[in-house]
Amino acid sequence: MLAISARIELASKDIAAYIAAAQSIIEPTHAEPGCHLYAIAVDINLPNVIWITEQWENDEALLAHLGMPHIVDFMAFCGTVEITGMNVIRYDLSAVGPLVLPEA
Repeated sequence: MLAISARIELASKDIAAYIAAAQSIIEPTHAEPGCHLYAIAVDINLPNVIWITEQWENDEALLAHLGMPHIVDFMAFCGTVEITGMNVIRYDLSAVGPLVLPEA
């Protein structure tokens, strides 16, 4: 399993358009083979920052995702907005499970 965490900072003038475009890729991405999690959120402290969180079964599923028409179209759209900062991190996961909090 692998995970992706992306932080995308946009010019304030482009945030609404980015959110509208991003909404169109959620449902088809959830239907892709190997997708365990795909979520996009606005940072509550920095409204021009978007967080994308993904979990994929393997590299093949992620690479297939990146070639899907809805993602290719979305990436083309991203070239039309002003992205002022971006940091994307890929994690290889050896184990996944719930977080158990210690009892007080």
